This record gives sequence, structure tokens and C-alpha cells, in this order.
Amino acid sequence: MPGFLKRAWNTGRLGVWARREGAIAYWDRQELARVQDRRVRALVAHAWRETAYYREWLKAAGAEPGDIRGAADLARLPVIDKIVLTRRPERFEAESLKGTDGITLHSSGTSGYRRHLRHDARAVLQALAAGRRQRLALAEYVGRESGYREAIFNRDGSVGGQLRAFIETRTWVPKAVELRRRLFSPVLPFAELTAGVDAFQPEVIRGYGSHLGAFYQWLAESGRQFHKPRAIVYGADAMPPAQRRLIEQELGIPVLSTYQAVEALRIGFECSQRKGFHISVDQVVVRVRDKGPGERGEMVLTNLWNYATPVINYQLGDLVTLSDGLCPCGRTLPLLTSIDGRADDLVARPDGTRVHALAVLAPLQKAPGVMQVQVEQRAFDDFLLRVIWRQGEPRDEDELKRRFRQVLGAGAAVHVEEVHAIATTSAGKVKSLISRLEQR
Repeated sequence: MPGFLKRAWNTGRLGVWARREGAIAYWDRQELARVQDRRVRALVAHAWRETAYYREWLKAAGAEPGDIRGAADLARLPVIDKIVLTRRPERFEAESLKGTDGITLHSSGTSGYRRHLRHDARAVLQALAAGRRQRLALAEYVGRESGYREAIFNRDGSVGGQLRAFIETRTWVPKAVELRRRLFSPVLPFAELTAGVDAFQPEVIRGYGSHLGAFYQWLAESGRQFHKPRAIVYGADAMPPAQRRLIEQELGIPVLSTYQAVEALRIGFECSQRKGFHISVDQVVVRVRDKGPGERGEMVLTNLWNYATPVINYQLGDLVTLSDGLCPCGRTLPLLTSIDGRADDLVARPDGTRVHALAVLAPLQKAPGVMQVQVEQRAFDDFLLRVIWRQGEPRDEDELKRRFRQVLGAGAAVHVEEVHAIATTSAGKVKSLISRLEQR
């Protein structure tokens, strides 16, 4: 554990970095591009010096560090498949930073693989400071950016919890500035969660999108009185659109979302305009593979801050859409207008082709009366739809089947099961598509 002087130094650096955060999101776009390009050059040079993997990777592309002058040049280099880093993260670690202060984060593994990735201490502190960007957006609803109560619906050992424990042993945060947090397990019955929140009276509640959506749907339908926070913030997985509308329009609670991954601790955040995620381009490079603005495709990520495990041209697995427009809020950070699921969320067909889950889920989620739906593929042409119906609205199973078959064909056997809740994974997330084909 760092001593007194090191903690004091870290705290001072954190304060300096945090003060700058109020302005960065409003910088001129050309200045942001210059900062991004400079950090791309520095990262690539570092990766070349420190890791044999990246030296071989660049040589295979016929390139050297001096050939990469900025973010645009990354498109000339091969994309690194997620599974390569997931299976052998030690191949990507910087030699000179092994054994130095840092943290190896362990992801929940709900995408099918449990990931391990090391971050250096400086990168973690910079990410903490950058969190002020999202707090400033949240302050429009809370009325202040620090000192408020925040309830966190998350499991023990989550990435956020790992980071919090690391930071608390390396900095001092004045009580007047620090948030008053309380952790609630997502496996608690909703009635117990309600009682805990009512007692704590938080201004903000954070958690997984699917879990928070289901929780507030249950509260709305229960008819009981409950404490309403000033804002809800979700990440890690999606909140069904119908549940978000219920929370915002019927319950009157603003909902914001953040975008992050174990490979990059700060990717983007929503502001009050909700036009998309503001991408922190001074911290990451985000591009859509072989697509232009407004076109959905696979996201390729570069983390500009973490030197312990450089992440360059990395195929994260998410399907996203980028915009070249500006947000009415005045921030100049570019917008990621949608995150539409994972590239590996696919429905297999008998002829060997695959259909992305979004093509199936989108029409089902828009069907009258549907609050939430999960698709389970039990065989190539055998599907179970688990549906949470909205109370007081018509329930048309035949319409659901018709919409489903419009995508996957008239020969698909479709079964509909009404449920009151959709089971979460051990990490508290909900998978919208479950495939049993590999288990047969």
C-alpha cells in the first residue's frame, strides 16, 4: 500500500486533473483532435518499445511507430480480435510496468468470457478525474456534483467495487466532496431493495440497465409509495426502451447512461439532451469498422491512457452508430448515437447463416403491451419467447409470433411464456438472447 507521501501526491494530481474536466468537453474540436493524435503517437511508440506482441503486429502490417501520426492512421492497421486479448492478456502487458503500482481488473464475463486486464495507477486516477464530466451532466438534476447520497445496485466484486477499493488506498478525498454511497445486492428481492432505498433516501441510483428497468416497472405496477431519486444512472447492459419511458415519463425520474468497459474505463456518457453518448476522444479512439457516420457497425477501440496493458485497434464486440453532428448541450465531444448490442448476439439458421438478435428483438419490443422480452433458441427452428406484459394493456401472443416469423420465416416454431421477471446472470445482468445450440 502506498505511503503517506505517495497518497498525498496522488491526491494532488487528482485535484489538478479534476479541475480541468469542467472545460475539456467544450474544447474546440480541432484542439481535441490534436490532443488525441498526440496521445495516439505516444501510445503506439510505447507499445512498440514495451511489448513483443505489438512489435510483431506493426511489422506484419509493414509499419513502424513513426508511420502512425494520429487516430486516422489506426484504420490502416489490423484489428485485434477480442478473444486474443481475453485469452492471453499477459502478452499485451508492458514489460517495464510489470510489478509497478496498478490493478488487474476482473470483468463479470457475461459475454461468455471472464476477462482480466491490468491498468496502471496513473490511468485509474485519470479515469477517476474524468468521471467529473458525467457528474457535471448529472448535477443538472441533483443540484450539485459532490456530497450527495448514491445507492449502487451491484454485486460484490464488481469492476466498480474493485476500482473503488484501489482508489481509497491511494488517495484522500475530503468528506465534503466524497459521495455517501451504499451498496445493494441486485439479487435482493425487490421489496427488500425498496425498503433499503426508502431508508437511505439517495439522490442518485446506479446499476445495470436491465435490473433497474425491471425494478422500477415492478414498483410502478405495485401501486406502493416509494422514494424517488433525482436521477437514475445505468451502465453495463441495456435498459429496455419501454421501461426507460415508464421511468422517465410516468414516474418522472430522469435516466442517464454511461458507457465503459474493462478495457477502457471511460468511453462515453449521456447528458440531459439524451442525443447519444459523448465520446471522450482525449481518452479513447472509437471508430466503426468499415462504416461512415450514421451507419451501424462493429466498434474498434483504442485506450489512450492505460500503458500497463496497451489496448490498440481492439474489436470490443459492440455494434454502434457514430454521428458527426453536435449536441445541443454545447459539448463538442462527438456523439455515439446508439449501442445496439453485441456482434456475437446471433441467431443461427439451418443453412449456416446467422441473424443478429437485434433484427429479432426490435420488432418484438415494439409490439403492443410488451414491456420486456427474452428470446431463447432451443433448436434451429424452435424458439421460446419469455415476455413481461405491461399491466392494463392487451396481450397478443399471435402478434408476437407473427412479428417473429416475419424475420426468421414461417417455419419457425415459436412458443410464448408469460413471466413476471426475467432471470439475471450471476453478475446481475439480463441476456436478451440465449442460445442452447452449443449445449446440445
